[in-house]
Amino acid sequence: MKTLRTLLAIIILSGILTASCEKNNGNIQPGNLVNIELKTSQKQVVDSANKFAFDIFKPIITETKGGENLMISPFSISSALSMTMNGAAGETFDAMKKTLRYDGKTLEEINETYLKLMNEMVSVDPLVLIEIANSVWVEKRLEVKSQFMSDLETWYKAEAREFDVTDPGAVDMVNNWIEDKTHDKIKNMLETMDSDLAMLLINAIYFNGKWRHQFEKSETQNKPFFITPGASVQVAMMHQNANLAIAYTGNSTLVELPYGQGNYSMVVMLPDEGATTSDAASLLTQSNWNTWMNNLGNNVTEVDLSFPRFKYEYKRKLNDDLINLGMGIAFSDWADFSKISNTGLAVSFVLHQSFIDVNEEGTEAAAATIVGIRFTSDLPHVIAININKPFLYFIRETTTGTIVFMGQVNDPR
Repeated sequence: MKTLRTLLAIIILSGILTASCEKNNGNIQPGNLVNIELKTSQKQVVDSANKFAFDIFKPIITETKGGENLMISPFSISSALSMTMNGAAGETFDAMKKTLRYDGKTLEEINETYLKLMNEMVSVDPLVLIEIANSVWVEKRLEVKSQFMSDLETWYKAEAREFDVTDPGAVDMVNNWIEDKTHDKIKNMLETMDSDLAMLLINAIYFNGKWRHQFEKSETQNKPFFITPGASVQVAMMHQNANLAIAYTGNSTLVELPYGQGNYSMVVMLPDEGATTSDAASLLTQSNWNTWMNNLGNNVTEVDLSFPRFKYEYKRKLNDDLINLGMGIAFSDWADFSKISNTGLAVSFVLHQSFIDVNEEGTEAAAATIVGIRFTSDLPHVIAININKPFLYFIRETTTGTIVFMGQVNDPR
């Protein structure tokens, strides 16, 4: 076997595009893969979302230079940003749509696809528990257009909440919601609230899948894992012999580990000898991915697999990543979110946090994305004026400026 290098394991949990459902993981035996039908337009939206996933993931891999464990949920990120896009207009809408790689798709097609995924991918496998939750949090000073709130409820099943940015307990309220929706795997995500915060749009995902071919714990042994070609560390290495799908990319080997009945799987991408994870990531495109997935489906063979247990968390502010992909205007004072409110608004931050635990039984994973929206203009203040002393008055015709009446009041009696 090739020496295991820094693992690019969580490239895409091909089943993490999912939604909320509670299932019984008792003694149910895996069934057969269930085909979920998507319309052509919906398949194109999913392909676009995958393209965005690779385009945001590759620079992060390159930046870390193989020195850091990382994980993102592109579905969580695109869900939160797609919700936000429902409030954008003009150049801001165009920039967000381009950044998310939705060129050629209408907003209705995008929204319809996410609703389809949430409704139909939730109960497909009794051995996989998947939950997804969306919410929109409105600061008490912001007057939001009813159509925007209605769209988020209709298409994304988003819960509507209100908060007061001056309330010391507001941060805990948001964090508690995220912790609850991720089974306490994403904790203390939001640290503070700036005084200009107007809205939060949040997506949270929880995933718990049992391997179709589980690893025997008795087979797990401490073995070397090479973090660099010349340096190794001892890790708990799982082992099994199973019929698995494999494919080759040109500089890596792909092996697919199915969960349950096979609707969900983990695709592991192992760089070839002399290649790095950055080299492997450089070939990630939506077109290549589709080819590789097709190859996986045609090449199932017996595999003697060694695979390390791992568990970690990851957190990243995505502002720079999204600006580099073309969404800069949404963060500027020239942003147009007029479909949310008549008050000036812009994206303040996009924060992402994830968790994964891979062991002999399966995989537990969670992620959350927060899009913070800020005020760009001063809110109108209620000014108290008490006319409680003598005053002048003027009555005029406004288009010509003609003063018709003028006077003084010293005693209103």
